Amino acid sequence: MSEVFLSFGSNYGDKKGNVEAALRWIGSLLDDMQSSDVYETPEVHGYGASYFNAVACGKTGLELEEFNRRLKVYERDCGRTDEARIRKEVPIDIDIVIWDGEIIRPVDFSREFFRIGYEDIRKPRN
Repeated sequence: MSEVFLSFGSNYGDKKGNVEAALRWIGSLLDDMQSSDVYETPEVHGYGASYFNAVACGKTGLELEEFNRRLKVYERDCGRTDEARIRKEVPIDIDIVIWDGEIIRPVDFSREFFRIGYEDIRKPRN
């Protein structure tokens, strides 16, 4: 089983609802899933719509490539198309940031939109 940390974001439509739905969906792919609360952050470049974000982690028996393929199919099914990209509309974006302890998206790992949720998951629970 591989441990994965995922970043979720949406800046279009029912942004919070989009992230919540994606978190419910990802639960079907992950064992021992944990997720942060859903929270809002500004667009990273300082222009455009704000995002609702979350971070989730869990374990999967899928290989990295197959797991990522399923994420991208889900995004497309939710409206993440080339046309939406041109309009800078992100119904849902799900990225693998950490896979089996390796940070595979270091820029995302350092960004506030990931750090908030990552630190929320990592803090001790009562």
